[in-house]
Amino acid sequence: MTGLSRRRLARAVGLPDWVLHSGDAMVPSNSQLHLWELVEHALDDSHVALRVGHMNTLGRFGVHDYLFSTAPTLGEGLALSEQHAGLVTTNIGFAVSDETEGEATADVRLLNGRGRGRQLATQFALAAVVARARSATGRDVHPVRICLRQRAPRRRDRFVEAFGTRRVDFDAPTDQITFRTADLALPLRTADPALADILRRCAERLPPPHRLDVTWSSQVHYALIALMGDGRVTIDRVARYLATSRRSLQRRLADEGTTWTRELDRARSAVVEHRSDTSPDDTLTSLARRVGYADTGALRRARQRWATRT
Repeated sequence: MTGLSRRRLARAVGLPDWVLHSGDAMVPSNSQLHLWELVEHALDDSHVALRVGHMNTLGRFGVHDYLFSTAPTLGEGLALSEQHAGLVTTNIGFAVSDETEGEATADVRLLNGRGRGRQLATQFALAAVVARARSATGRDVHPVRICLRQRAPRRRDRFVEAFGTRRVDFDAPTDQITFRTADLALPLRTADPALADILRRCAERLPPPHRLDVTWSSQVHYALIALMGDGRVTIDRVARYLATSRRSLQRRLADEGTTWTRELDRARSAVVEHRSDTSPDDTLTSLARRVGYADTGALRRARQRWATRT
């Protein structure tokens, strides 16, 4: 996706632009699930989570990935991934639920979220596990069985292709992945006992990732800033931009002790202040039009109000 598309998607869920260039910020689970839904819609691709999971390569998740890749075997690497999952997420985890002589089954736990976003996040997590297992072992590792809580799609061939097994069951009570115990004993090509020991001690001392506190008022703020100057900005337009309804948006703002009118005024003030600093040649008329005022008089009165408030 282009940089512009990425920025618009980030702003649609209330994430500031700097998050796109940060490697240590943990996006709130609600925002992350909403992003999956928006990406699926923007690309018109119902299998986008499987594709992204399949492209998951070691190193994208920093220390967490290297804890996995330096382990001696696939099973031990996956166990370390579960143990240190808090380095990359507080919402998805794996836990062994059943183990026999020939197979081991792990439940995928999504602690927060529902609907389509939850389905896509789960698909990504499972596809990413399979992709990294193949990458680290250098073998065509594929699970014995995949269980998904979501309804069965019209066609399941993309799921079979992504996971390498025809045993993909839908409408299951839990999301699960089952491996052969023989595959879990496979050595990792990147195993490094000395580095693994250093990384484990380092991981125990690492501070928790920076978590963003994204509120609905902040989402509205960034949506307004993104939309101003591109036609008339109304609450209905912002609600569509955030993939919600007008009534839901008003209710969520009220829950946070604010209103649409107050957030619109706050965004106008921010845009005017920014444009005054960065584009001093803007006329008062063009500036008033950009933030949605009918004339320059309305903008002057607003500036007086903002100055008094400050």
